[in-house]
Amino acid sequence: MIKINGARLIEDLENQGKIGWKKGEGLFREAYSEDYIKVRDYVERRMKEAGLKTRVDTVGNIFGRLEGRDSKAKTILTGSHLDAVKAGGMLDGAYGVIAGLEALRTLKESGVQPRHSIEAVGFIAEEGGPLGGTYGSRAFTGQMETPPSDEVLESYGMKKKDIADARADIESYAAFMELHIEQGPVLWRKKIPIGIPTAIVGITRYKGCVSGEANHAGTTPMLERKDAVYQTVVLLHEWLEYMRAQENMVCNIGYIDVEPGQIGIVPGETRFGIEIRSTEKENTHNAVNKLKEIFSKAEICTANVELWVDKPPVKLDEKVIDAIEGVSRELDIECMRMPSGASHDASPLARVMPAGMIFVPSINGISHNKEESTEKEDLIKGAAVLANTLLKLDTILA
Repeated sequence: MIKINGARLIEDLENQGKIGWKKGEGLFREAYSEDYIKVRDYVERRMKEAGLKTRVDTVGNIFGRLEGRDSKAKTILTGSHLDAVKAGGMLDGAYGVIAGLEALRTLKESGVQPRHSIEAVGFIAEEGGPLGGTYGSRAFTGQMETPPSDEVLESYGMKKKDIADARADIESYAAFMELHIEQGPVLWRKKIPIGIPTAIVGITRYKGCVSGEANHAGTTPMLERKDAVYQTVVLLHEWLEYMRAQENMVCNIGYIDVEPGQIGIVPGETRFGIEIRSTEKENTHNAVNKLKEIFSKAEICTANVELWVDKPPVKLDEKVIDAIEGVSRELDIECMRMPSGASHDASPLARVMPAGMIFVPSINGISHNKEESTEKEDLIKGAAVLANTLLKLDTILA
């Protein structure tokens, strides 16, 4: 077993977390922003100082490579993302990149040259936005069936050719490992330092629209109104009550836009977004059928929902899961298997190669928030499990 430099890991985490941080507000480091480029440059500099061979691909993913002793062996990949949601925390994504760097530094300093080459990656644009989320990892794996429009790409200084050129030779990779904060309360409440995801939820989103009739809010009797807000509230209440009774599945209403949006006018139309997450395709299928059934019952307005995003759930690799669990036990660190309720770069990676994840606790289950935090001891334990799992995979993978 190898031992990481915990103090160095924490120092790098804190340094990267200052880039884009606004006091009292949180981290503002959206993909392709000035601060994003600064943090990528910081990571690249630290990779080079560690003796890793670095490259940045055509969409902006950064890689640091530790050469293995067998040039014919496939590469093992580890990492996460460097971008952040607005007013987010300093750990979401970046922890996995910095820990991957620390794992490779530790291997190099220990004098152990793995048989496989190992790369640490910082993917770009994992967070949802105009580019669609998991953008860098989907470009890397060639899973960009519905790329952003030319207009959106041009706003980021890119073309569709850049996406195509970022596609890696997937056959040259043996496995992917991602270390991440849980972003939920399970590990923290149970006081368990390591979680091992077995599956990553699918994300299905629908755009809804309820159309009524705009009219004078002072002169139109209540029972004669074709009030789009009223109809929307009735339908969404039934939908949310149904979902609250389900297990192993969650949903969210992310926004509601009202037209014409004036206090003196009966709302003529609403538009809104609905998201469903589950690790089981059948659960999502049943929920979608229920959603459509409820919206077919609109009485005073017309209502419809149309598919917006459909990312199916993915199972993580049993051999990799077993390796993580075995290493945790060897390090005498308590662990538990669990699903991932958030999506990650590991999701597209798991569709094309063996992949696994390691979670560490999020204090109070908080994430996507400036208060996002994890005990330093748990951050170090997670990185230790990652480093030693990479070493184990080096011995068991072809």
